[in-house]
Amino acid sequence: MKILKVVVSVAYAVVLIMLFASLLTSNAYMRLSKGLYASHDDIDYDHDYVAGQLIDYLNYRHDDLLFGADANDNTVLMRDIEIRHMVDVRDVYTMLRLIALGCFVFVVGVSVMLYRKNKTAFYDMFKNIFWVPLGFFIFVGTWFLIDFGRIFTWFHLLFFSNDDWILRSDDVLIRLLPSNFWLVSGSIILLGTVVMLALTVILNERFIKPQIKKNTLN
Repeated sequence: MKILKVVVSVAYAVVLIMLFASLLTSNAYMRLSKGLYASHDDIDYDHDYVAGQLIDYLNYRHDDLLFGADANDNTVLMRDIEIRHMVDVRDVYTMLRLIALGCFVFVVGVSVMLYRKNKTAFYDMFKNIFWVPLGFFIFVGTWFLIDFGRIFTWFHLLFFSNDDWILRSDDVLIRLLPSNFWLVSGSIILLGTVVMLALTVILNERFIKPQIKKNTLN
């Protein structure tokens, strides 16, 4: 049972991380981020158009990365290395989404089974679901603050098999999505996941624990 609790807590955290990652890979978030970073002052293309093209590509709304600086530009804005990297990014993003979907099915399946058969076991599992992910997030969050550049590099070395992610400072992707963009986005994902884990524990205490007490008294 202890191993199951750990597996469920990790799987649940993966689901939440990808949920928030999906919210941040949206046109709304890109619009909110517009102008927040120094590199945005150097953008000489239509920010909203290009950001929309990239977000729509990530979310499978189209497969075209040969867009120009605006809707009326027929030239190709990004260099070949940027285009190749975006293809790799969507492949990795798709893989992570599929993993999160599998984790979601697993967590829901285990939760339904335990809730029907043993509410006490269900309660115990979610009562402790916070601690394993929290320890990981404290470690990663501290690393974020101390040496974000290194963790950013290690992330790319882990998920990408080439050096296409090493871009120039004047490239489209770097100006639009500078390192501070990823620092802020990563922090939002970590914070949002921790809040949702805490909310899960609170709801477990609020609704499931009283049911167990009631059943015990009966």
